[in-house]
Amino acid sequence: MHKAIPPRLVEPYLTGRRSIISGYVYLAADSSFLYPAEFYDACGLGYEGSDFTPDMDQLYLLRWRTVGTEPLQVAGQAASMQWAAAPAAWGAPAHVLAITEFYTEPVPVPVGTEIFRIQSGQADFIARYDGQVWLSPAEGI
Repeated sequence: MHKAIPPRLVEPYLTGRRSIISGYVYLAADSSFLYPAEFYDACGLGYEGSDFTPDMDQLYLLRWRTVGTEPLQVAGQAASMQWAAAPAAWGAPAHVLAITEFYTEPVPVPVGTEIFRIQSGQADFIARYDGQVWLSPAEGI
């Protein structure tokens, strides 16, 4: 799964001041874009109060593997619906391939979650969560 996060949230994750994932998330297979504007369009990141803009030069992704016990639901569906296929994302611009949007209630950051920086056509690995702390490549990942 992927969750776009603005640059201001990276440091709170890396220092342990933020330890949950919640809100709208996407299948990595559906949302492996390499430009922030692609995420902005396809994932509807222009909502009211958003930190994201269509012209931002970078954004960050939390990426993790899901397990069947995570409380994901298709956005806009009944709370009991989990892991179901849904129509394309609601409200996506017509020129963008719409992707399924899921919603998750707050859950602890899963072991193995990674943070990537998306900018200029590339995804740069930042760190991986080992269950206790975030480890960066300089720390032996």
